[in-house]
Amino acid sequence: MLTLGLDTATDVCAIALLDGDAALFEATLAVPRSHGRRLAPLVAEAFAHVGRPPSDLELVAVSAGPGSYTGLRIGMSTAKGLALATGAALVAVPTLSALAASAPGAGPVAVVLPSRRGEVYAAVLDGDAEIREPAALAIDRVGSWLPDDLWALGGPGTDRLADVRSDLPRLDLRASGAAAARLAQRLLRERGADEAGSAEPLYLKPVATSQPRAIFEASSP
Repeated sequence: MLTLGLDTATDVCAIALLDGDAALFEATLAVPRSHGRRLAPLVAEAFAHVGRPPSDLELVAVSAGPGSYTGLRIGMSTAKGLALATGAALVAVPTLSALAASAPGAGPVAVVLPSRRGEVYAAVLDGDAEIREPAALAIDRVGSWLPDDLWALGGPGTDRLADVRSDLPRLDLRASGAAAARLAQRLLRERGADEAGSAEPLYLKPVATSQPRAIFEASSP
């Protein structure tokens, strides 16, 4: 199964093209706020590298959140466009589960991403089992939210938790297009594909928007 994996939920833009479980192409770019201009060229480079056309795609995997609002929208819109254009199945995978895929299987791991306003996104996973579902948490609440039998913390948000469970190891868990692709292959077998036309990112919090400012102010009578 030719599978394209995309992860743009963090500052890392990650992409991989897999044939079954074998990675044919994999790249990661740690350049914040550049996903919009870098993702499409990376996808084109992946297909050129392996000498396969996008029409050969059977599955598009995308990291669906939580994470950066802008990054999630870029990844999801790219994945949906490819799935609709090629007829490939689309599977949106939980970002924190994809990050946890590279964690050693020694016990429950809390995977943490940074958020705004003194918060983090976190989930606790033990292999494929979700011990704590993804949540947006104030930093001062994380310690009481974590289970007592936790084995380690990992992910890009752990630097915000220096004073939280300092006895636990910190794991360097990074975005991986291959991890997203392999998780999507398993989810496709277990629950089927997502509807490409209606798939949406998992934000966990309301998207912050601002009202446009009027260019011309109404004059007083």
